[in-house]
Amino acid sequence: MGDQSNSELSKAVVDAYYQAGVEGRLTDFAQYLHPDFTTTAPNYLPWGGVHPGAAFFRDEVLANLPDVLDFGRFRYDSLIAENGRVVALVNFGITGSDAMIKISEHWTVKNGKATSIWVAYFEPQTLLEKLGSAPGASAHPKEIWT
Repeated sequence: MGDQSNSELSKAVVDAYYQAGVEGRLTDFAQYLHPDFTTTAPNYLPWGGVHPGAAFFRDEVLANLPDVLDFGRFRYDSLIAENGRVVALVNFGITGSDAMIKISEHWTVKNGKATSIWVAYFEPQTLLEKLGSAPGASAHPKEIWT
């Protein structure tokens, strides 16, 4: 029973992230971040690379992600948890367009705090176009992100 309740708690922490985004209060999720939280995302994104510390995710990702991902069109494909690991296969709208993107987000949660996220983007072309980093795009990704 303990593992099942731990899995449910881990899923609740991760779900709090998506629900905060849907409700337009994404920065409120910072309360669930462990101080040693690590963000890992593809290098082609403004928030890409490996970033240790909750401050990066709180100040750079949570504050700016709604500029590119439309949480109003968020939906789960699946949310699975086991042994403190949560995998969310999710869909988001691209802000300012009709396009959608599928993202696989792999979270680690310990004692009710998120300790890491590793993210993979499926078919990121529309996201890259929004960020200005796709071939032929006019803006530089850092200009849109900041």
